[in-house]
Amino acid sequence: MIRDYQEIINIISDRFNNSLSQLDIITWLENFEKTDWKKALTVLNNFEYYSTKDIIKEYENGLKDIIDADTSDELIFLIPVGNLRKRENQKEVYYFGKSGAAMVYYLKKTPSFSRNTKKLKLIEEDKLIELKENAKIVMVDDFSGTGGTIIEYYQNIKTKLPEKHTAIVLTIAFMEKAEEVLNKSNIQIVGNKKLPAFSERGSVFGYYPKMKAIRDFCFKYGNNLYPVENYNKNTKHHPLGFLNTQALIGFEHSIPNNTLSIIWADCKNKSNDVSWKPLFPRRGNLVIERSKEFKQNQSYWVSIAYKLGLNNGLFSEEEKYQTQTIQLISILHLKRKQKSDLSISQLLGININEYNSIIGIGKEKKLLDSNEELTEQAVNIIEQIRKKIKFQHNNQIINQLKIEEDIVYVPKIFRGSS
Repeated sequence: MIRDYQEIINIISDRFNNSLSQLDIITWLENFEKTDWKKALTVLNNFEYYSTKDIIKEYENGLKDIIDADTSDELIFLIPVGNLRKRENQKEVYYFGKSGAAMVYYLKKTPSFSRNTKKLKLIEEDKLIELKENAKIVMVDDFSGTGGTIIEYYQNIKTKLPEKHTAIVLTIAFMEKAEEVLNKSNIQIVGNKKLPAFSERGSVFGYYPKMKAIRDFCFKYGNNLYPVENYNKNTKHHPLGFLNTQALIGFEHSIPNNTLSIIWADCKNKSNDVSWKPLFPRRGNLVIERSKEFKQNQSYWVSIAYKLGLNNGLFSEEEKYQTQTIQLISILHLKRKQKSDLSISQLLGININEYNSIIGIGKEKKLLDSNEELTEQAVNIIEQIRKKIKFQHNNQIINQLKIEEDIVYVPKIFRGSS
């Protein structure tokens, strides 16, 4: 049965909360031979993506379990793994690009954190030495694939901790291998436990023959990115993810290198010397290029707003290309696409204080309400801008979606929607 390919791409894009555009997915498919596109779509269909809403939900579940299990009246100390803040003019500035800062952002949005402000306390590394005996320490991270990063961090702070203490790790998700490693050091880990993608028991790809076919596909292309020969020479990058972790997980703010390399690699394909085009680049020139493209779009949106006369009563001619004007229009545009505060700040390259400052301007201009939601006027402005560019965008997508072979693909239910 021949399926409409554009419909399939739309479904996948929707499942990722539009973090992946249709063109992103198509561009990624072009890394593979056309005969392997169905396998690539199968991998993507089983990729587990956590949006801000999902992350807050998982942190809430884990934090609640930790609180409920604690029968004492003592404080529970929370410390994100890694650096989480800098001080500028004696103010705490959280940078969303840093994992630690992202974890603080999510934690503070959980109901359990809000309800237990007297029980829970975020603590800085230099304050650990002040803790009393039997303190309970909760190290917070987004994901643990092997447990190595957490063990390393724990060893660095252990000398500052009292001799008797309880160590717990709160994650969104973790691999079974990480749990085994952490348990050996008497560290409990909380979160969603995941098996390797190609585990012979409970693989997301089903029974062994089907699982093996997908594994061979992922290994074939992954081996052209991070050759197993190099891995066997004591490098840590494996064709199937860092240290052969075989994870299939990504977050709105980052993607672990434990995930299959075909998803995130931005190196050259060794078989043809062509740069690999990842779905979610972790770092490198491709991240910079996408950031530049986004910034070019920012100015383009403002230009359209002025051409349509949407600036009247809101922005003067002198404000047209001021940074704050461009950032505000960008925030309105991204909020209309239901992007989170975190992802917006990452795209704009600003910290939480700068973000809140722009939000304040939006409220003054009646473009955002008291809940930081778009007003009717703001919605009208963004919709008129989008209509102006929609025709050209759709034509570009339609031209890219022309394929010759049949692809049979039945999307799975994902987080309650299909």
